[in-house]
Amino acid sequence: MAIIIPPAPLPLRDKKVRLRDPSQENTSKWTGTSKIIGLPGAAEWLVSGTFASISDEAKARPWRAFFVALRGKRNAFRIRVGLDQQTAVGNPTVRAGGSAGLTVPLQGLPASQTVLEAGHLMTVTLPSGHERLVCLTASLVSDAQGRATATFAPELGEVPQAGAAVEIQWPHALVRMSDDTNGWEFSERIKHGFAIDTKEAK
Repeated sequence: MAIIIPPAPLPLRDKKVRLRDPSQENTSKWTGTSKIIGLPGAAEWLVSGTFASISDEAKARPWRAFFVALRGKRNAFRIRVGLDQQTAVGNPTVRAGGSAGLTVPLQGLPASQTVLEAGHLMTVTLPSGHERLVCLTASLVSDAQGRATATFAPELGEVPQAGAAVEIQWPHALVRMSDDTNGWEFSERIKHGFAIDTKEAK
């Protein structure tokens, strides 16, 4: 799998971001009570949307090349999922002692402040090369040494290495197209239309 770089941030007119978090439900035939068991590592992000129409043939060509270069579902690309999250704060890195679960220790943050709030997003680089998008479920508050522990969902699925990159300025999902058939639409007035329907590229 190669990571294909789009010619510009995807000019999506609308964007849908969904998290599929599978579980197994066991229901008693006698009492009707249920027990639901999560499946750690099985969660995946789904992102879809449509482009604003492109009326200029020259501007449409790089996007045609991008979609063809994806080779259906074979290759991946990054898509930004946050709105206006870029901050003056630099990106932190992972501290030693991480886990594959729902927390990760960070370093390199500004000292003694709330850096991000619950609901903000981060992208954590994992040993396999995957870039895992997570959503904070608690505010990220640093100590006097610029360290903090991020609490989020879904699970990372791998233990990140100390020093691994963590993107908080422009969080993104690493995705691939959901279908083998990709393309575009255009009218007689050369208004090109592109759309994406993707899932996380693990």
